[in-house]
Amino acid sequence: MPMEIRYQRISNSVSGLLDDELVMMDIEKGKYFSLNMVATHIWEYIKEPRTTPEICGYLLSEYDVDEETCKKEVSELLAELEKLGLVIKK
Repeated sequence: MPMEIRYQRISNSVSGLLDDELVMMDIEKGKYFSLNMVATHIWEYIKEPRTTPEICGYLLSEYDVDEETCKKEVSELLAELEKLGLVIKK
């Protein structure tokens, strides 16, 4: 059985909470990013390597969202964070 891909955030950014959003700056690239409340919870959760099903399980216990929507939106967010160089696959 193949290993599932795990995602982990990269710690080369400085961040802080502003209301319910996380604002961060990538030190190497000099770019600012802002994550909404749900994305901020995902960001905190992937401090340790996590699979998409683990992330969705966490979100399903915290939010009123159906599994299919959760899986789609988490996958899109992780792809975007990876493209921006903010997460890595393990």
